[in-house]
Amino acid sequence: MMSASRPWVDLDVHVDAPVHAVFEYCRDPRNIHDGDPVEVVDVELTDDGVGTTAHLDYPAPFPLEEDVDYTVTESLADQRLVYEARSSIWLRGHHRPHHDLPLDVFVWTFAPEDDGTRLRVEVHVEDPTLGSRLAHASFRDVVAARLDRIAEHFGGAASS
Repeated sequence: MMSASRPWVDLDVHVDAPVHAVFEYCRDPRNIHDGDPVEVVDVELTDDGVGTTAHLDYPAPFPLEEDVDYTVTESLADQRLVYEARSSIWLRGHHRPHHDLPLDVFVWTFAPEDDGTRLRVEVHVEDPTLGSRLAHASFRDVVAARLDRIAEHFGGAASS
């Protein structure tokens, strides 16, 4: 379960688009991960967002493979979207069982700002491992790039 501690990552960006357009775009995991070094293998969208699932494959550095199971746990139209990402890694060429990593909880918020949207993402990590602490800077960079790509999709802006 997510702890009450501060977020592992806390970033935001101004997006030059109305809140509703940004929220609807981010409801689809394929859009959030478009441009990531990831293959979105399977997506099942629900009408209200809660229960939307996706399976992602990451080309982890040799000799590892990584996949992520993604589930939307909260969706408040035009305000908040929460999903859990459960990552697993294993040695390439070996079969499961996976070695599960800590649960990542992504909290996306959408707020009107000037003529656009302030898009914010907090990532909470359940019991960070040594590996997740070592990878913190690169993980933060991946999330920042994701925000920047979403903003660029709508015509620009830079994360802060």
